[in-house]
Amino acid sequence: MSRAITDCIINRNSTSYCQLSPTCKGWGCRFLTTPIEEIPVTEQEKAKLFSKVYREAKRKGVLECPHYRSMFIDEVLASLNHDRN
Repeated sequence: MSRAITDCIINRNSTSYCQLSPTCKGWGCRFLTTPIEEIPVTEQEKAKLFSKVYREAKRKGVLECPHYRSMFIDEVLASLNHDRN
């Protein structure tokens, strides 16, 4: 596990600690910064963005965090489509 992730786990004091900012939940972890260049519409576009964020999480060691769940990515994708309607 990376030192940054370990330090983050130790310093975490609430569920909002993982958010990018008080008003932005982001991908469920402050270390994940994959931008949403275009809101995905099709299942293929959603899958592509999910894969991109998941690869970033894996590369940065976020998947090793006991507080992180990859379902956060699905929740963000679902909320994007909900916000469009």
